[in-house]
Amino acid sequence: MLEIDEIGVNQEVMVVARGKIDTLTAKTLETRLMEHVGRGKGQLLLDMGAVDYVSSFGLRSLLIVAKQLAPLGRKLVLVAPNDAVMDVLRVSGFLRILDVVADREALSDSRLGVP
Repeated sequence: MLEIDEIGVNQEVMVVARGKIDTLTAKTLETRLMEHVGRGKGQLLLDMGAVDYVSSFGLRSLLIVAKQLAPLGRKLVLVAPNDAVMDVLRVSGFLRILDVVADREALSDSRLGVP
């Protein structure tokens, strides 16, 4: 099961996911993230602090969203993934594709362009 909420962080939208991003839930998350691709400025933030599992289908959805943001000069930023999710991102090579920050406090890092 996956729960998805949205909160405002500075002038950005942060999508907060809780649960598993797998074959059954990845499309739901992708759809929710895609709602923010055409609107807004800056980065699209995805808080993954409460995500305990990401399947290859979940990775595919993250990649699709990131590819849609790129031509707009925007990025998908993953916030606070736990160690298990970081291992999946590392092994799959996604750490070379997506920006990842350790926690919400790290969002002020000017390298990411997040205020």
